[in-house]
Amino acid sequence: MRVPWLRRKGMPILYVLTVLLLGASEPALHTHTFEDPIDAVSLQLPDRQVAMEVRGWAGTAWTQWYELEAEDEADPLMLESNLVLFPQTVHRIQVRGSDGYAMHPVRVSSVPPRYAVASISATAAPRILRRSEWGADENFLFSAPVSERSEEPTKIERQEESTPSIRVRNCQTAQQLYPEEFRLARTQTQDASGRTYRWPQQYSPSVQLLVVHHTAQRTIGDERPGYERMRALYTYHANTLGWGDVGYHYIIDENGQIYEGRAGGNGIVGGHAYCANIGTVGVALMGNFDLEIPAQAQVRSLQWLLKTLADTYDIDLNTNVDFHGVSMDPIVGHRTLMATACPGYFMYQALSQVRQNVRSGNTNRSVTFPRPRRTAETEDSQTPAVAMQTEGIRAIGSTTITGAPGGQTRLTLFYTSGDAFGQRRDRIADVERSHSRIGVWQDMGDGEEMRVRRELLLPQRMQKHETITLSVRIQLPREEGSFQLRIGDVLYTLNATGRQRTALPLRAVAPPAAQTNAVTPQANIVRPRPTATVAQTSVARTATARQSLRDTTAIRIRLGYSGDTATVLSAGGLTLRAGDTSYTRIDLSREGDSCIARESGTVLGRGIVRITPGDGITTVASWQRAANRFRGVLECRIVDGELVLINEIPMEDYIAGLAEEPDSEPYEKQRAFAIAARSYAAHYREPSNTKFPGMPYHGDDSPARFQAYHGAHFESSNPQWVRAVKSTAGIVVKKDGSTVRTAYFSSDDGRTRSPEEVGWPNFPFAEVFSSKPDPWCAGLPMWGHGVGMSGCGARGQALEGKTAEEILEYYYPGTVLEQL
Repeated sequence: MRVPWLRRKGMPILYVLTVLLLGASEPALHTHTFEDPIDAVSLQLPDRQVAMEVRGWAGTAWTQWYELEAEDEADPLMLESNLVLFPQTVHRIQVRGSDGYAMHPVRVSSVPPRYAVASISATAAPRILRRSEWGADENFLFSAPVSERSEEPTKIERQEESTPSIRVRNCQTAQQLYPEEFRLARTQTQDASGRTYRWPQQYSPSVQLLVVHHTAQRTIGDERPGYERMRALYTYHANTLGWGDVGYHYIIDENGQIYEGRAGGNGIVGGHAYCANIGTVGVALMGNFDLEIPAQAQVRSLQWLLKTLADTYDIDLNTNVDFHGVSMDPIVGHRTLMATACPGYFMYQALSQVRQNVRSGNTNRSVTFPRPRRTAETEDSQTPAVAMQTEGIRAIGSTTITGAPGGQTRLTLFYTSGDAFGQRRDRIADVERSHSRIGVWQDMGDGEEMRVRRELLLPQRMQKHETITLSVRIQLPREEGSFQLRIGDVLYTLNATGRQRTALPLRAVAPPAAQTNAVTPQANIVRPRPTATVAQTSVARTATARQSLRDTTAIRIRLGYSGDTATVLSAGGLTLRAGDTSYTRIDLSREGDSCIARESGTVLGRGIVRITPGDGITTVASWQRAANRFRGVLECRIVDGELVLINEIPMEDYIAGLAEEPDSEPYEKQRAFAIAARSYAAHYREPSNTKFPGMPYHGDDSPARFQAYHGAHFESSNPQWVRAVKSTAGIVVKKDGSTVRTAYFSSDDGRTRSPEEVGWPNFPFAEVFSSKPDPWCAGLPMWGHGVGMSGCGARGQALEGKTAEEILEYYYPGTVLEQL
């Protein structure tokens, strides 16, 4: 099919081609041929979860495949993909992965800039190439090129959502809490001749932050000059995304040449960081610094520009600034402000050196980047080595396993995804054995366990840069010896010694807590103390409070409900004993020292009443609050003359119902608090550490005494928190084999407190909780006891790009993360 392209000689131009292809059962592959060659392309994706790629025919061979994903960092609802700029013009491209997309090819002028200058030398400072010099088409500020195609789609770059995304809600919260930081000095809608700007020129009252980005487009292997990439980026932002201008204030190519970005002069508000454009200046370096190392000329120009901007806007580089409630350095990477990989691994790791060079005025000084890691893919090719990111498999606990031949145990690993979305059953790690009789099974969720032969698979869909917990069961060979098992980059040493164990069939393998025949990831076998089964414990509950705490797989929480009567409901039915009649409503009341259960006046049970919901959730209808729905067993008993409701619930369901870290908080902070909260609860679940001696429960739902527990209601309104809990399932903080009492609190004034300072003598592992600097909380009031991990500090570190593991390591040094 011939496509009538609109041409404009010597200037960047945008073309739009709509493709709506339906019904492919296999991953779609489509070829598009252009009569006139194109330079770059982006796609409007059918949805943000789809995996798509594009490549171009360069005349003699195909280019590499380039991944496409929704470019939603500046706009959470955007469905336009990242821009792919081919190393040279192409006449043909192939798109694979899905149907139903809109294609947006881009052509740029190759006419050299009107002004040429060496970007930097030992004696000359860099020079900023102005818009008129690098060839910006200023008409884009006022109108987009018109396509001749009658079937051009309506503007659908944004995907409407029934409820605001987490990022949108967080921004709304910031606007409510810090309205002064969102105020503008002025807005200009027209130029001097009366033409209306597509993107009104708004101005910040002052500039507080200088934000470093990367364009995420590789420059290695791309022989195009920087000004062509600059023109393509401008066209993509202004027309493809529909902004009307480029979002960055300045862009620096690999040779150190600086390009003026957003039009409007000093103080103009850009479009480089979602919800953080007012009061900031965005500087982008050309390149993908997750995959390549920035050039030193590029870094020197960056340092010179940052120093120039700090002087221009009177920014004190030696003093932190408070931005949206967080204290941070005035020079930050994009990932400090939101969950993103930008400015890439290598640049982010070197940013502290950049700050120091800018502060000292040594802007011509080079920086040192971390060493890259070579992979099998790059070992025999010209592809640059990839960054040593946290992406991939990491072990939890020891990698030395000792046990009897034939013995079994479970291993727990972290898996962190990279820059792409993960689909269920994607391959994520190779598995290699030194002995063919090493058995490996992977937990795939929902009760499914899969025998592993050569690889681990993803048990669920994943977002970019998300971390989940993997559970793997292994069986040692039935002969003595030392063996090795490699899962991804993790190498386990398996020592089989002693009397052979009889292998258990798959269905008979008990959970780790009940595996008395299991090998353990320690120096030698640790035999757990005998514990009652769930069934035995259920019977023993009616005896004494001491007996009621025997079930080590669950935690018992006293609810804050008060009153001599209670009404509980469940649409799926309520039962008091296995096999009994199911009821949708049960009324509870106190008579002497007994709890009485009735249905329509008929007594169903008395004494200690245990109610199990058929659909998994019980509603305490007589409790006039929203958080009145609970998973697990609801127990009614009389304690000290009062009717008491106790929720007996599996530990993971309990943590999911903790109302301590809502979805307005950063995901990595939530993960850190999920682990800390689980550790705190597990510590007090141990009989030797009971917080409520003589009582038939481990804790209550009060944050003043134990933890803020809101049950299923909190789960349903905070899905990101539930995801954080699942990603850390079963993980606790330990030291010397014991679960640490991981104290945490809301905020401090810039440092945490030691247990001795707050009057806590003989605090277990007090050395872990020594006072620490907490600069992310500087200037805030003390809220809480001050010992352990602070909420403001965890939030600040998460916004800087720290992982939950790094946050926990800072506040609880000398500890390890292990399975409960």
